[in-house]
Amino acid sequence: MKTILITGVSGYIAPYLCKALLFKGCCKLYGVYNSHKPGLDGVELIQCDLANPEELRRVFEAVKPDIFYHLASVTPTRITTQGDDYISHFNGEVTGQIAKLCKQNNAMMVYTSTDLVYKAGVNLREDTSAIEPLTIYAKTKLEGEVAVRESGVKHVILRTSLVYGFTLSSYTSFFDVAYKTLSEGKELRAFTDQFRNAIYVEDAADILSSLPAKYKHNDVVNFCGAEYLSRYDMCMGMCEVFGFDKRLVVPASCDEFKGYSMVKDLGLNREKLDRYGLGTGGYLVNLQKAKRILG
Repeated sequence: MKTILITGVSGYIAPYLCKALLFKGCCKLYGVYNSHKPGLDGVELIQCDLANPEELRRVFEAVKPDIFYHLASVTPTRITTQGDDYISHFNGEVTGQIAKLCKQNNAMMVYTSTDLVYKAGVNLREDTSAIEPLTIYAKTKLEGEVAVRESGVKHVILRTSLVYGFTLSSYTSFFDVAYKTLSEGKELRAFTDQFRNAIYVEDAADILSSLPAKYKHNDVVNFCGAEYLSRYDMCMGMCEVFGFDKRLVVPASCDEFKGYSMVKDLGLNREKLDRYGLGTGGYLVNLQKAKRILG
């Protein structure tokens, strides 16, 4: 029986990953949280400040994981509340410390990075496309990638696209905000000029849960869906599936957004993901799945 440790269990993807792993069985599952304890049945929860190296070391000594999913990070939604030094420490240096501990304990590490490390373009490939992180988030997630590779740990790095689907935790996503706004009959401005290969959160969890068994060598993989959509496209699809008024979706440009630099085109090549045999569903089909979650 494998022992699996997951960080970020009070976040977005990790609760779905826990459900996927528990469904498959044959593992002992531990989840790390800091300040927001999630309600996750079947998961042994551990409170830990990952930025504290002693606390982190004690967690490794207690759990001795075979597989370590590092999903925790300082995300764009938290950037405004943290200084650049802390963001760099958490997303970069802490990731490196985790990688070294995984190496020492002979654990496999799965690290979720971001597609925002790329320079804008289409058919972006993991090994050959230009890297140009524009934000502190993207820069520090790239620092994490470098730290993982340099540690010598057995690993897979996933450059994660925009994730959609209802949250199971206190985390609030673009999808949650869009659904709430449209369900209340309010107008929603949505970008028509930023395109990404968004991935459904349940697809992401299924892929993550399957990946260790498919490991062949250390790799960087684009973690994404097949369809290249703008947020406007996504909101219009939400109206179609959930029966909202499409006139509520107001076309907007990401040039209007002043919070941080936005990359307009991030078209990911997914040949590596396909070679692993890890497919994803279509957007409208996945919305139907999300609709069932609501009952």
